[in-house]
Amino acid sequence: MLLKVIPKTTGPVCEMGAGFSSTPVLHWLCQGRELVTYENDEDYAHFARQFRTYTHHIRKIQNWDDVDYDRHWGVVFIDHSIGRKPWEKGLQRGDNAIRFVNADILILHDTEPQETQHYHYDLVWPKYKYRLDWKEHKRWCSAVSNVIDVSKWNFHS
Repeated sequence: MLLKVIPKTTGPVCEMGAGFSSTPVLHWLCQGRELVTYENDEDYAHFARQFRTYTHHIRKIQNWDDVDYDRHWGVVFIDHSIGRKPWEKGLQRGDNAIRFVNADILILHDTEPQETQHYHYDLVWPKYKYRLDWKEHKRWCSAVSNVIDVSKWNFHS
């Protein structure tokens, strides 16, 4: 989905959670475009730092509440770890997705039905006007937006 969405959009890109696949792909796709990777795990942050450039910023954060949710983002990719301790707040993917309601497009990873409640994605769907689910792999991705009608996009061409 990243390969299809990034070239169709403009504006800064936010990666919520560095990954061995997503970070290199986003780094390559966003050449000359601002990309900010947020990560709360030191090992993943260390991995992501190798991609740091003047347009790709790596932000090691303590808490997912430290992300710049109020900024206008062209694309936000959410695939971060979630809190497992009772005192960790604001760590659920769905809760954080709602905080990005002003972004042009959100791409949510792991949206298959058995994961939707685990990540609180069931809270996200009503907040966005448009939705496209990509079910080509075991792990689904969904794009949501209040700005761009992603439901009309065809990823098979």
